[in-house]
Amino acid sequence: MQSNEFNDLFTAEFAEPLIEHGFKMVGRGSSMHHIDDTRELLILRQGGRLARQGVARSVICFRHTFLRPIESDDPAKKSIKVEDCPRKFTFDDFDGWLRPALNYRPENSGRWQIHDINYAELSSLKLSAYLKKLRTTVLKRVLPWTQSLTEEGELSQIKRFGENAWCEQRWIEDYENFLSHQNS
Repeated sequence: MQSNEFNDLFTAEFAEPLIEHGFKMVGRGSSMHHIDDTRELLILRQGGRLARQGVARSVICFRHTFLRPIESDDPAKKSIKVEDCPRKFTFDDFDGWLRPALNYRPENSGRWQIHDINYAELSSLKLSAYLKKLRTTVLKRVLPWTQSLTEEGELSQIKRFGENAWCEQRWIEDYENFLSHQNS
């Protein structure tokens, strides 16, 4: 399968149905996000130095909207990159029957897992079914999980499981700032 065929199927089977559930396209149109109050769920397609021929690569990310991006002190700055998000996952993290109990993983400085779809080796029928499965995972597993994440809980997770990286210190500062304004 060629990349244009993949992109057409991705749009029809994954992106457009998610848009009906409140997702929006970001960047050049291959990444998506969903904002609910201060929660932002992103499905970021990876390109550039991470690109591979015949493979679509993505990372599921979560952040609170008040966290400052790595390259700015303005939390409203777009475009958000993987590095700007404390939580980074693949679709596989949400497999299984039980509700995921996913602890914060310190995956900073470009060391995060990436989900690959090797579309060059798939038929359109198999790819269509796979994209529908991923969409269902987002709607039934990922989105409900992110809606359960609180500012207090995320602060606690980063403090407990973090590796004291500079970005984690920045996130801790942002969470503490946000929470102090909520309690005053």
